Amino acid sequence: MSEARKETPVEKSFPQRLKEEFDLPTPIAVWVVITHIFVLASPLALIWAIHSFGNRLPLANPVLVQFASAVYIAATAFETAQNSADRWYLTEATRSVADLFFNSLITVAACMYTIGFYGNGWMSAVAVALTVAYPIAYIQNHPAHRGISGVVVGLATVSLFLVTGDPVAFLYLVGTVFGVYLIVLLLDYRSQWLHGWAAFTFGVGFLAYPWAVVNAARGEPASWALVAGITAAVILAAASLNLILPKLKVTPRVYG
Repeated sequence: MSEARKETPVEKSFPQRLKEEFDLPTPIAVWVVITHIFVLASPLALIWAIHSFGNRLPLANPVLVQFASAVYIAATAFETAQNSADRWYLTEATRSVADLFFNSLITVAACMYTIGFYGNGWMSAVAVALTVAYPIAYIQNHPAHRGISGVVVGLATVSLFLVTGDPVAFLYLVGTVFGVYLIVLLLDYRSQWLHGWAAFTFGVGFLAYPWAVVNAARGEPASWALVAGITAAVILAAASLNLILPKLKVTPRVYG
């Protein structure tokens, strides 16, 4: 009797393995990746703004602000790694080491922004204390961990406003809240186009920081009316989604 031949598994090519990394139709995969690259690159605008205009502002520590932007970029890289582990098809908020690093580093970056913008003081002390508490709360799955990170981001935004006097800084919070809202809708409707729109919103929202820096350096701060108008437009866009959401289809998985 002859032995049965053992079939040697055919090794998949890198392009094929890359395709299988994304459990999404090609157009949606391209959209999601492009928007995540945009989020990854957005902090570079703040690094440029601080380098070009920081000496015209009473920033406590411009170098720390730039370093915080590098930490922010590192954080988004961990978020990208988490997406890759999920094969870019989000169905729930995944708790993992990558997600822990992502959220912790975002909080660290916001804390560094607070100190770099405004310097020492009660806001920085609170930011440091909350930043230390964040990973502990996350690991213990305490419901306050999201709020902790949000408070530190809020302190960073307020500190930038106090230094620049430009209310446009608060649009960072507007973009962040809208992005979180889109993620919530994504988890409910599973239309992965929303994944890309959420990332795009986070990236655009971050640009409020360099916008505030440049405006203040030029002595041309934005008006509260402009900020209110943009905020109202975002709220209107969020409300109008109720008309679109019923028409959105669940994105099919490509590889199951």
